[in-house]
Amino acid sequence: MARKPFPRAMAPFYEEQKKREQLESFLTTGTSVLTKHLFGRMKTQAAANAITFNMMIEVETEFLGFRIGIPNIHTAAVTGVKACVGVAGSAPVADYQVFTSPEASEWVDVTWNNGATTVDLPTRIAEERYSMSYSDMIYLPSIARTDSASGRPLVMVRIEYPAGSTLTTPYNDLYYWRGASAPRIYRSTNQEVQGVTNKATFTQNNVVSSGGDTKAVVPAIQYMTTKRGHQVMIMGDSIQEGLGGNVRDYGAVQRACYELSTPEKPIEYFNAGLHAQAPDVYSRMIEDHIDRVRPTILTYSPWSGNDVAANTGMSVAAQRRYKASLGRVYTALQQRNMKPIIFFPEATPTNAAYRNVGANDQVRRDFNTKFLPGVANGIVMKGYADAFTGSRNASGQDEIKAGLTNDGVHPNDAGYEAIKAVVKTHFQRVLDQTQ
Repeated sequence: MARKPFPRAMAPFYEEQKKREQLESFLTTGTSVLTKHLFGRMKTQAAANAITFNMMIEVETEFLGFRIGIPNIHTAAVTGVKACVGVAGSAPVADYQVFTSPEASEWVDVTWNNGATTVDLPTRIAEERYSMSYSDMIYLPSIARTDSASGRPLVMVRIEYPAGSTLTTPYNDLYYWRGASAPRIYRSTNQEVQGVTNKATFTQNNVVSSGGDTKAVVPAIQYMTTKRGHQVMIMGDSIQEGLGGNVRDYGAVQRACYELSTPEKPIEYFNAGLHAQAPDVYSRMIEDHIDRVRPTILTYSPWSGNDVAANTGMSVAAQRRYKASLGRVYTALQQRNMKPIIFFPEATPTNAAYRNVGANDQVRRDFNTKFLPGVANGIVMKGYADAFTGSRNASGQDEIKAGLTNDGVHPNDAGYEAIKAVVKTHFQRVLDQTQ
């Protein structure tokens, strides 16, 4: 009896190996190190005088210690930055106020690079790609909340910049993060004093008076938790970053994370979205931040409307670029032997009044129905586009469902809520199996 050719004889082995590799990506047991980074794209603001930012930030669960990360999108290094931190058991009732002292007035001075009292923030990595300088770990445990049933702890952070510094702040400011619709507490005030060097000089507790809604340096908070949870990293353009709703940079994935997160099973996210950018730019954010963030769940959008030309639609060259950018993401993961659960959001439509692509919109629909389902090691969030899609016009372009956008491209709050329902369903299925 003739032997089977070697490749055919090995076919069952290869099939079994393929199943094992697919299964491995779902066997995460979560993580006890979470990194909170709320805002995507950054901008610079000048500071003529020495200035200090004083903020209160709510995190997802109790912690044993934490470090802060300060971004820099400036084309030069920013030198001599200082910081101190504390914890708090409550926040002021008025959402326009912050406390200027932590619990028991216990400020802890932050150190950098194994003990330095100041840090020189390195220049940006590249255009649109900020550097992020993380401090030494601060072994300051969280304390119980006395003003909230949520049980989520509060961190206080002060960051001091010397006179003449260039600040890095969220591109779209911080509106609605401190009001009744804010998903978590984030409030910041600033004052032109050296409030870390001499802590008593900082007295500004009013967000509005200080202009804190438009001028705030927002650090990343990386905290060691007592509960295992999931770290989400969000990558894509403006729709993934979360533009269009009232709360800045709070999109469908962000909403799903915080609505599913509990202190017992926390979910935290690092927002690596970059509005107005194409995949060739925002895909590089994985190389910049994944070594620190180490996500257990990665959401990545290979498609971006920023690579879709008006009147003609997405070119063949642009299609090659989004595939190449996805390859960059996979390579970054493979080089580090990281196997997060990967979610792909489907490509959403734009109204013809915003960007008329006519029959070329079929390229987007084919991306959703043919390309994405064929990509290995990722989960397509099926229904993502349908939740946002209305009728098809006479030229063959899908329009956005009525009431879900204010500008013809970005979801508004109602739009993100509709898409969020789809994201939550997919996330919940994974969480039920992995945590």
